[in-house]
Amino acid sequence: MKFKNMVTTLIASFLFLITAIVPSSFAKTIEIKVGSYEPEGHYLVQYVYVPYTQEIERRTNGQVKFKWYHGGSLVKAPQTYDAMTGGLVDMVVTLGVFTMQSRFPVSNVMTLPFLFDSTVQVDRVYQKAYDTIPEFRAEYKDIVMLGFHASDFFNLHIHKDLKAPRTLEDMKGLKICAVSKTFVEVTQLLGATPRSLKPEDAYMSLQRKAIDGCFWPTAPLAKWKLTDLTSHHTLVYGPFVQVPMAMAERTWKTLPPDVQAVFNEMRPSVTDFCGAIVDNRRASTLNKLKERKDEIYTLPDDEKARWVDAMKPMYDRWLNEMKEKGIDGEKILAQIRSYAKEYRGTQYVKANWWGDQWQE
Repeated sequence: MKFKNMVTTLIASFLFLITAIVPSSFAKTIEIKVGSYEPEGHYLVQYVYVPYTQEIERRTNGQVKFKWYHGGSLVKAPQTYDAMTGGLVDMVVTLGVFTMQSRFPVSNVMTLPFLFDSTVQVDRVYQKAYDTIPEFRAEYKDIVMLGFHASDFFNLHIHKDLKAPRTLEDMKGLKICAVSKTFVEVTQLLGATPRSLKPEDAYMSLQRKAIDGCFWPTAPLAKWKLTDLTSHHTLVYGPFVQVPMAMAERTWKTLPPDVQAVFNEMRPSVTDFCGAIVDNRRASTLNKLKERKDEIYTLPDDEKARWVDAMKPMYDRWLNEMKEKGIDGEKILAQIRSYAKEYRGTQYVKANWWGDQWQE
């Protein structure tokens, strides 16, 4: 009996030892389903999202694998939150906050016009607001934020037969393409006439001179071929849309602590990367436009202040909405403005995993 117990003990000890020294590469593979409404060829997918997931695979020694569903094949922008919390996907690389404004009323403070000057700045403020403002963070319950990202700013791009508006007075009489309710209101408050259009209708409307220009993000201007018809540009750094990266909390809770740590370690660098690549694409577009002698006008501070004042009804409406919810909107807005000042002119910190292919 003693011999039998000894053998049993030795076998148990051996199995324990083998288990202890098995490398993580032999651990159970964790598959994470990723939903993306951008096409596979989109520059953010190519240069940011895919390299990001590849770096996580590398840092976890292959324990984590990602299964992609590109181009809205599984999840459309308005479905991204429910798709995660409902179990259709584990993670989305672009949460369509802009399609769910009623779900994120506090977060909408970020997109009030003319608060920021660069996308790196926006993304840093977005992250800090999430980390430090309880009412902000509460809107993202049931999901875990992996990175903070916003689109390019919408600027004014005017038909080649006209001139870039330089004052509020210059906006009067202009017919401007507005692709959302936000830009309909912004256009009206600036004294111009909005034309509510689908993005795909903007080119034809410009070509037919049914509109005089567009509120449009500068970075993808050439992609939409709007550079064919616009050659006068007023840089106002207007509203943008929020598209952060997130994971379902139910998925997060199944991840081992060391895998969670990898995601957490990468949050600042992927946030900076998202801001850097958008700023880079905007600068590249503007440089090409300058080379062909386009008129590019940036509002001076005193005139910009007038445009900001014109947006007061939008600020007041958000503050009233917060008051109705029992939230101190004045305090939150003051914090966002303070963070914007803190990060104004900030430079991104490049990480090795970014590579060099993303810069134009």
